Amino acid sequence: MQVAKVLIATLGLGRKEGDRKNEDVVREYEKTVYTINADSQEKNNYETPFIAAALATHLKVDRVFLVGTAKSMWEEVYRYFQSKAELEQDDDYWCDIGEKASKSSSTTPLIQTKDLEKTNRAIDAYLRYICPEAAGGSQCIVIDYGLNEQELWKNFDIIMQIGDSLNHGDEVYLDITHSFRSIPLFMYLMMDFIQTLNYEKEITLAGIYYGMLEAKKEFDNTTPVVDLSPLFKISLWVRGVYDFVNYGNGYLIADLINDENVSPRIKNTSELLNINYLTDLKREIDSLGHYLNKSEASSSHVFKYLMPHLESFIKRFKGINSNSEFQFELAKWYFENKRYSTGYICLAESIITRIEEAYKDAGYRISISSRQREKIKALVNGKFKKSNRQSYRLLSEKYASISQIRNVIAHAGYIEDKNSSKKGRLRVGCFEEDIKECQAYLNSIYKLVFTNNEIKEIPRLYPYDRL
Repeated sequence: MQVAKVLIATLGLGRKEGDRKNEDVVREYEKTVYTINADSQEKNNYETPFIAAALATHLKVDRVFLVGTAKSMWEEVYRYFQSKAELEQDDDYWCDIGEKASKSSSTTPLIQTKDLEKTNRAIDAYLRYICPEAAGGSQCIVIDYGLNEQELWKNFDIIMQIGDSLNHGDEVYLDITHSFRSIPLFMYLMMDFIQTLNYEKEITLAGIYYGMLEAKKEFDNTTPVVDLSPLFKISLWVRGVYDFVNYGNGYLIADLINDENVSPRIKNTSELLNINYLTDLKREIDSLGHYLNKSEASSSHVFKYLMPHLESFIKRFKGINSNSEFQFELAKWYFENKRYSTGYICLAESIITRIEEAYKDAGYRISISSRQREKIKALVNGKFKKSNRQSYRLLSEKYASISQIRNVIAHAGYIEDKNSSKKGRLRVGCFEEDIKECQAYLNSIYKLVFTNNEIKEIPRLYPYDRL
């Protein structure tokens, strides 16, 4: 399906001007000249009472979603777009929706979305009049005033239908010029939510426009139209930093930074955190810290305020010289961020790595291989369990418990229950305890492995060549 340009705009009450039939007043927006790109030499002027018409013409949109209350001036929308498309007006329809809209209130809405089908067709006719390739499908949507929580959530459900109707890759433009001030704000928040929730559709919020009617006296009686979309990126920056610092997912912030040195290293760090390749991860974090301080992006408007949060993540692992300490610190970080499976894996590995380092410090040449590590695991599970030293016995006990949890994780919760004749039985009722105890395991391993001088005596008591 072809990618569409979609304009979402809000509609207010308009001003009462002149007379209609039988002395009924006509509601309309003040006609003005909307200037798009007012600060450039290529500015474009559009004389119209509707900024939605100016934007639709300038952007060549495919369809328009016009959001307002039952009291909004729907009759003027119909009249304007029908006439601009050079189509004959249905006066009975125009009078009917005008009367209903005028008499509507927050408690007695006399117009519903289904009453505006002819207005939808008038907008589509205008879009095809200015651009024959326009896909159409415009819709006028009636929402409540939003005076209480019930009305807000009702509006929420209605606007979510807009998100459901968007297709993959659609470009969305939001106009927040008119209507109650709360409604444009509500629409802005909804678009953020819709874009996030429908991330797989890759919907782009390509522009957020506001017509500064109050400022037209300063601009030769023309109304400058400002694009506020750069401010929308603030929420993306916040989300990007939060995802990276708390979950190690830096894909969004890497795209926002768009720095040839920093961006790929943030992405690599995320990939390595997610796949848990720790040797490469340590090197990548050090490299990220080096380039982060040299990047021109560090002085950008938003990034300079968020950079300290990235630096705190890097500093956490900076200066860690041993692989075992890096694994242990990473286990802490994983547990803090509720990534328990990877945390238990790192914690178990930090024990074996620390003992391996003790042998290397004693002069043994040990290569990093699964065979060598299996020998150390056998030492912990076997001789330590029978050792005269309490710290070794306790370490064997803790390692066995952590390894059991790790094995359950590796089997996605399925593991043989030694107390049951059933093989591959689902291990249930233990996850809460395993999560609750992760901090206690961290504290125990820190004392038994990283602050315990008896670890240094392991090579003397258990020579590596006799394991």
